[in-house]
Amino acid sequence: MAEGLTKKEWIGRTIFWRTYFVTLLFVSVNMVKWALAVIVGGYGIWDGFKDVFEYFSIEDYLFVSGLRLIPYVLLALAVRFIGKADAAKAGMAWLSLLTITGFHAWGYWMWQYNYYGGEHVSSTTSLDFIFMPFFAVYYGLIAGAIGWVLGYIYSRFIKPTFHQS
Repeated sequence: MAEGLTKKEWIGRTIFWRTYFVTLLFVSVNMVKWALAVIVGGYGIWDGFKDVFEYFSIEDYLFVSGLRLIPYVLLALAVRFIGKADAAKAGMAWLSLLTITGFHAWGYWMWQYNYYGGEHVSSTTSLDFIFMPFFAVYYGLIAGAIGWVLGYIYSRFIKPTFHQS
């Protein structure tokens, strides 16, 4: 455990950072496309992987992932350097992470839906992945502010009532 942290704080941080890295690694363009292939396209699990990764290249993956890193890196910096560890900061961190991850998953789903939904795919559809991280930053900031306020309200007004006799 890190010095100066209670066991509960250490566990909370550990869960947050593990969740952060799992979502960063697995909520990707390819994994969402695989889910679309299986759910919408009717592919089997392995056939979906084969279809999604048929034209996979590490260069494309790194390019898209590099853009996707923008909101995650900003969140990591905010969590690391903003204020002390309290309920307000935890609220900011968790709500921002859930919003950024959810926005990416939803955006990738909507961007690639037509591949398996039977509709025409627009030639400008792939431009979405360039702008998506910047919108994720915007929505993550809003969610972080809301999470901060909710955490502050919890720590200031709700949590003390649980500890009264």
